[in-house]
Amino acid sequence: MSKSKLPEKPLTEVELEVMNAIWRLGECTIKEVQAELARERELAYTTVATVMKVLEQKHVIASRKKERVHDYRPLVAKADYEKLSLQHLANNLFDGSPGSMIMRLLGDERLAPEELKKIRASLAERLGDKS
Repeated sequence: MSKSKLPEKPLTEVELEVMNAIWRLGECTIKEVQAELARERELAYTTVATVMKVLEQKHVIASRKKERVHDYRPLVAKADYEKLSLQHLANNLFDGSPGSMIMRLLGDERLAPEELKKIRASLAERLGDKS
């Protein structure tokens, strides 16, 4: 995936829904994105096409004409966008403190014991803990 400039602002809710479908599919058409989204909710073809045009204008996806349809592909990796979104959330909701955000997340009762073990292992690795 070529390196593209990350968007300055987070994507809207519907833009993010469409991007998640594109990240899952890889190279895809509007019709394929519409079908992927239909698992969660129905969006009209024209709505999906409009959102994808906006995403292309924001330089997060690119298109190329292939026979009679356009193929679209992501220009921004999902991991890069996740990092940007977390930075934005930490800066704007947690007063610039990623630690406060992490503490809030750790307090979520929905975290399964297996997830907590993975978090503990990640922290140990980050801190260089050999135990």
